[in-house]
Amino acid sequence: MDISSTGGISGPDPVEPKRIHADRIRPKSLKDSSDSVEISDHARFLAKLREVAPMRLEKIEALRELIASGKYETPERIAGAVTKLLEELR
Repeated sequence: MDISSTGGISGPDPVEPKRIHADRIRPKSLKDSSDSVEISDHARFLAKLREVAPMRLEKIEALRELIASGKYETPERIAGAVTKLLEELR
């Protein structure tokens, strides 16, 4: 674009941008390449969470009530948890 001595502007219309096709400006070496995407571990984890069936709200509420009332920790449950823990540590 040039500005003449009379103050006029010559060249392409500054309001209407000139459209350039990507294949005109892309180097020939890139024409045959393909894009790639890497998915983070965090995104994989979130995708797995979406696959898990939703928990039943009734069961969660019942467990909350048992815990709040002090009836959840029974000798049988504690023994079962200790047994499982010991199996995991072996």
